[in-house]
Amino acid sequence: MAAPEPQRQPVERRPGPTAVVNYVLAIVALVAVLALLKVIVISALIGIGVGVLLAPPLSRFQSRFKMPRAVGALVVALVTIAVIGGVGYGVYAITDSEVASLSERMPQIVAKLQALANGLTQRYPWLNAGASSFNVADTARAIGGKLFRGAWSGVSVAGALVFAFIIGLYTAVEAETYYTGLLQAFPQRHRETAAAFLLESAETIRNWFHAQLIDMAIIGTLTGIGLWAVGADYWLLFGILTGLLGIIPYAGIAIVVIFASLITLASDDPNRVFWVAGVFIVTQQLEGHVILPLVMRGQASLPAVPLLIFMLVIGSWGGLLGVLMAPPLFAVLLLAYRSFWLPRMDADTT
Repeated sequence: MAAPEPQRQPVERRPGPTAVVNYVLAIVALVAVLALLKVIVISALIGIGVGVLLAPPLSRFQSRFKMPRAVGALVVALVTIAVIGGVGYGVYAITDSEVASLSERMPQIVAKLQALANGLTQRYPWLNAGASSFNVADTARAIGGKLFRGAWSGVSVAGALVFAFIIGLYTAVEAETYYTGLLQAFPQRHRETAAAFLLESAETIRNWFHAQLIDMAIIGTLTGIGLWAVGADYWLLFGILTGLLGIIPYAGIAIVVIFASLITLASDDPNRVFWVAGVFIVTQQLEGHVILPLVMRGQASLPAVPLLIFMLVIGSWGGLLGVLMAPPLFAVLLLAYRSFWLPRMDADTT
């Protein structure tokens, strides 16, 4: 009776020198593309996201009215433009008087804030070392410039958004074609996994966008009501800004809180700033513990610290629109991490 052959241990295959060189060259090429063509890359990514959002309503519209997909895309585009334009005009009409009043008062507000800063340096002499050259107006202009100056060369933010919207329309019209073509880029044995990941990524983007819209509407309304209740100046403007900037996690609300606090400090009753801060604290606690758990029910939340770091990285590279696209992009990358990397690590430990 022949002795059983010893089982062969699987040989770990390591990439050879050629493969390593190819990987390095691919990384260098990717970095070069991201650095030189960042406007196009960001516009394309936003456009793909827009296409993912528009594809389902376009399919429903086409199946309901039995019209060609291109005609349906034109109708959906016109409706989308009308909705965005209507919302924009509504916000302008509602806040026009407050914006005009704030603009007229801005020189007095800046002067009062400068006086408060000078008073602090006189009361606490140790602040003079760092605040001797501090000027409120110059600081405000510098901060404003950094906030709204993106990493764009030759193309404005508005132009990039128009370009992204056009890409989104074409993506929505030919969604099935692009989806099939992308799957064919994978080996046959991986296509089922790739298909599942692509579909789940699209669903993740749609769920994030829908939940974000609901959250923005609720938190903006609650903040406006709270600021009105405590008698804050420009409560309606700050309520709307809270809702609109809510699409930028953490950073958006921080901008509104700082802006509202400074305006309140320069008002006739600066002590009201504590009430204003209290309104923001209460509404943010409601958002974190009540609103988001309800609107994001059944979905994985985005961890705060990695998201903030990711937003800083993408924002330093892509400017304002980079920050805007960071949350949905991070959600897709987190899905890829949980779908591919974690199962592989679990398999290696067993």
